Amino acid sequence: DESTNRSTRKKKRKKKRTVGSWSMVRRRRKDFGGFSCCVPLRRMRALIVIALIIAGGVVYLQGFKHIVSNEEGDHTSSKKLNRHTKREEMEDYLRRKSKQDEEVRIKRERAEAEEKNHHVDLASTTAGDSSEEIQFRCNSHFPPTTSSSSMMKTQSTMSKYLPTDFGKCDFDLAKDLEYLPSRRYLAAISKSPPATWQSDYEYLTTYIERLQEPKNCDQPDSEDHNRWHLVKLIQAGIGFNIYLFTDVVGRHWESGVSVMVNKNNLWRFTDYKCGRGTTCHLKELTQCDINKIDLKQLVAITHHGPPWPTLDDICTENGQYIVDKGRCLCNKGYLPHESGVGDPACMKPQSDRDRIPGKDEALDGNIPWSLAAPGEVDTGGSGCPHAFPAVHKLRWKNGFFWWHAMHLHFLIRNAPNYPKLEEWAILHNLDHKNKKSCVAVHVRHGDACMDKYSLHRTCHHWREYADKLAILEKKYGKQDTIFIATDDQKVIEEAIKDKNHKFVFQNISREKYTPKGWGHTIDTREDLNKPSVVTEFMQDIVAMSMCGMFVGTFTSSIGWLVVELQASRLGYYAPFIALDMPYAHEKNVGRFLTWNDYPKPVIKQSGLIK
Repeated sequence: DESTNRSTRKKKRKKKRTVGSWSMVRRRRKDFGGFSCCVPLRRMRALIVIALIIAGGVVYLQGFKHIVSNEEGDHTSSKKLNRHTKREEMEDYLRRKSKQDEEVRIKRERAEAEEKNHHVDLASTTAGDSSEEIQFRCNSHFPPTTSSSSMMKTQSTMSKYLPTDFGKCDFDLAKDLEYLPSRRYLAAISKSPPATWQSDYEYLTTYIERLQEPKNCDQPDSEDHNRWHLVKLIQAGIGFNIYLFTDVVGRHWESGVSVMVNKNNLWRFTDYKCGRGTTCHLKELTQCDINKIDLKQLVAITHHGPPWPTLDDICTENGQYIVDKGRCLCNKGYLPHESGVGDPACMKPQSDRDRIPGKDEALDGNIPWSLAAPGEVDTGGSGCPHAFPAVHKLRWKNGFFWWHAMHLHFLIRNAPNYPKLEEWAILHNLDHKNKKSCVAVHVRHGDACMDKYSLHRTCHHWREYADKLAILEKKYGKQDTIFIATDDQKVIEEAIKDKNHKFVFQNISREKYTPKGWGHTIDTREDLNKPSVVTEFMQDIVAMSMCGMFVGTFTSSIGWLVVELQASRLGYYAPFIALDMPYAHEKNVGRFLTWNDYPKPVIKQSGLIK
């Protein structure tokens, strides 16, 4: 009985273990050779949960490590980016330059291929053509896709294109670097320039003379209540000075306003022979004497728009206008405004850095007090052209390039010193218009290579200019003379190693143009404030203008002057090649209101133009 009871209790315990909360799951797997693998279900669940927790932790740690790694990588990348910004910018510039050069090369090859495929006898092409017909086969100011009905819609369409062949106007002044019209077109247009260029120029100059030489100097026939507007030169380099000054006076004349230069103000480059505030390398604007005109009739433009003060009240009660010095002499404790046209012209010092100049410095100093003289320097700041509608539409008809070139031609070719400069050029066989072919090459080094405020400027080795010369001669034939204008004597030494060309250049010392370091630009160098520097500069400008082609850089304002003067002298657009930027890039001529169609021309009922 006792053994039976023990057996019964043993069976009950065994049965209890196989059912209920401690039931076992029996699994047979071939992997274990037929042996049973028994795992408690609850224990298995616990193991699964633990495994999931461990796996989650591993994933979390790996993610955290990845985030930290990314942050460290970003930090390292940032440091590398800062360290190599300049290198990357240079690499980006070189890539863009390479792409631009490739586009120019493709365009040039395409043009050459077209020219080879369209051989036309020049005599038969131009037989019976008048200059008007040659010009208007390709209206030089409209792209090929422009219809005649929309020709006068916008100045942007009008000004930006130059002709490249008969019926083609696909050179964009704001984008393209090499203006190389077809050889047959250039031969035809040079043989018979468009007559309208000369007739429009004669009309323009006649109109200017009527504005500038009135019968009564106190009552000019000016749209601004018969008053003169005062203009002046600025403290920048000579080239930009002349270009900006031409734009200022041209905009006034276009609006029917008479202008007069503040000849009594001391300009840094003056030669004193034609007045303290100007130079004999520019035409005298009027024969009227500023010292004999009522001060109320001389408007001193400010940068705040109309109504503008006159010389009678520009200095206000805190100063006095000194006629023979062309400036305001401020009362004791007052400072002359740097622009000379501020509001007020005499002001209280704004900080400890504002040093009040003495009387002699205020009236005869160069920098910065020479700026403290009334006179307009930038029509964009004053808004003067917007106050008076244009009285003629020559800028709309012929484009900004032509318009500015004609005013530049008028001011420089009629200057007292021009004949002597022209004579020098002719003696050195620089007269493309009279069958003495030449190419003008301007190599700007000096401060352009070390100007921290104008990093878009680039300096190029003579080899690059020589390559461009080869392109011109391949297309148009060998030229008689190459004129070089440069501020670097090493360029001359490198160029004359070429015995296949005749080079002409000024025999001057160029050492003075070498800057002492970064930021040592011509705009701030008082040691260059000499009439001889202006004469050397203008001799280069006049000599280059008498050639028929140009190679140079348009980040230098000399390039702007030369291509415009060549066109105005020849009577057509001359070929040119730029090594850096287009003529009308926004950092070059494009900074002016070149493509603006405002103010719109109107017919004056009682003005000069009817």
